[in-house]
Amino acid sequence: MSISIATDDKKDYVTITIIGNFDFSLFNDFRNAYTDLEKSYSLYIVDISNVEYLDSAALGMLLSMKNTVSGNATIQLKGANDFIKNILMISRFDKRFDIK
Repeated sequence: MSISIATDDKKDYVTITIIGNFDFSLFNDFRNAYTDLEKSYSLYIVDISNVEYLDSAALGMLLSMKNTVSGNATIQLKGANDFIKNILMISRFDKRFDIK
């Protein structure tokens, strides 16, 4: 389980990549990934293409991120496998996030 962060100041976005299980064990690391940035971005991409498991704590962490980042910013959930995409759709996250 790990998190990596890549920023592109010219294109004004940040990518937060999660590998492994996205669960409560990543709470602090995930929160720090978007709160410890030097600036706010217009696009936050959460790359979950390498996530094998996602629990309710992860859903809560995504909602917390949505409430924390700038109101004008877009949060894109990218690369979800079919199982995780189904969880996101059932939870109606497609209404709050851009799911790719």
